[in-house]
Amino acid sequence: MAITLDRGLALILVGGVDRRVVPALALATQLQEFEARAVHLAFDLDTVRRLADDWMGLGLTWLPLHVEEPEAATLADAIRRVVEREVVSHSRVLVVVPELDLPRWWHPLLHRGAGRRIARHLQDIRRVSTVVLPYCVEATALVSK
Repeated sequence: MAITLDRGLALILVGGVDRRVVPALALATQLQEFEARAVHLAFDLDTVRRLADDWMGLGLTWLPLHVEEPEAATLADAIRRVVEREVVSHSRVLVVVPELDLPRWWHPLLHRGAGRRIARHLQDIRRVSTVVLPYCVEATALVSK
């Protein structure tokens, strides 16, 4: 019995409503061959409550936020479980990982790497691609805070 696969699914990973999400939302509007879905893995209930309030404040009726209970102890493993579940019923899955691109030489040592770790964790799954989408933060923006 053959399984009929529908169009692709774009999973936009959302940790919070901040500047990182802006390019991911812009990309989601351009992915016409994909069903876009914003996904948050609920490791912390207080974060989920804040995120839900912030997300509703955006007024995005075209992109609902899916909050999922993690099925693994780590973020990368929990994302992998979600992707493995979704790739069964979609022709392909695109995982969009928003990331801050910070200007100081030492910032990547502290803040960058989660997106790349997630991409490496998913690279062996067939029909899955991962895009780490940076949001560039200018040094002047950091000083003005």
